Amino acid sequence: MAPEQSQAAMTVNFGKNQYFTFGVGVRAQYLTQDPGATPSNSSAASASDLRIYMGAQFHKYVKTTLNLERLRDGNWNVLDGILQVEPWKEFNVWFGRMLPGSDRSNLDGPYFLSTYAYPIVSQYPGAWSGRDDGVTVWGKTLKDRFRYTLGIYRGHNWVHGGSNYGEHPMFAGRMEYNFLDPEPSPAYYTASTYYGKADILAIGLAGQYEVDGVGSAEQKGDYKAWNIDGLFGKKIGKNAESGVYTLEGAYYQYYTDGVKDIAAGYGQRAPEYGNVGGVNNGTAFLASTAYLIPYKLGWGRLQPLVRYQQFRFKRDLYGPGHPKTTQFDAGANYVMDGHNLRFTFDYVRYHPANTRTSNAFLLGMQFQY
Repeated sequence: MAPEQSQAAMTVNFGKNQYFTFGVGVRAQYLTQDPGATPSNSSAASASDLRIYMGAQFHKYVKTTLNLERLRDGNWNVLDGILQVEPWKEFNVWFGRMLPGSDRSNLDGPYFLSTYAYPIVSQYPGAWSGRDDGVTVWGKTLKDRFRYTLGIYRGHNWVHGGSNYGEHPMFAGRMEYNFLDPEPSPAYYTASTYYGKADILAIGLAGQYEVDGVGSAEQKGDYKAWNIDGLFGKKIGKNAESGVYTLEGAYYQYYTDGVKDIAAGYGQRAPEYGNVGGVNNGTAFLASTAYLIPYKLGWGRLQPLVRYQQFRFKRDLYGPGHPKTTQFDAGANYVMDGHNLRFTFDYVRYHPANTRTSNAFLLGMQFQY
């Protein structure tokens, strides 16, 4: 998630090129599902995400970011911890925990997607919420229309019994070109809708590679993944007087060298801890479309949206043939302040591989300040 895109609730200036910022983000949801869709066969309400954003600048070219996220067990985790050396727009170096080069959905994070639920097809591994520890080089050129990021990171399955206990790093990169306006998002972060702030036609290509990145200590495989994604957002009429249309698509290829990875969270307290296990071999795609209605309804505007996703597993590695998981979403956002205050109502039809289809209704809220 790109925390700099949210508006900080507090900024304290200490002098020229010296300041401290503080902000918060929270997401909550109510989810109903049909019988048999969950182990409890019941509905569930939860605060699914709570984040604290902090940033500071000490020098014209030196900044820091520290973002925290509350875990489901009540503990707090370091989401981002970055030392940012930014001498030029074209070349910057970040050290610490951050988002590696990956697909648009991962660089959006949960707060800057076009809808509430995170895509099931976006399966790049990460230490926490898509992050990894390492070094990133990024920049913008050609009037900010071309963006790139390259990095080297600790990598996947760094655990006793895993395939890569401290032996090989992960390499990741992404390049993106905007054919219309430059994306109004900081650094190499993205969003999947801009609500008419700019006309967008962006194509991105990302990839990751790690020797012995998947599997167990006894049966290892190299991890390779790449994807191409596109975003089209167009204001219709002068000053978007007829609304804003958004179209997004992505295609993925994930490779595990013919090896099944260990279970997600192997050797950890829970699956979401660490950057361990859970990588699948297969191909996937995502397509979504949305239309921001130009007229206000109360305090905000409606944005109807439809999205379809499919993940097709490698033949005969996870069962006979090509098992596949699909998800269809149809609903609407009620947009009050862009990504900083938004409500989502969504119908979800989810069909996991080799399992019965489930239906759910989701009401989600997100707030950043």
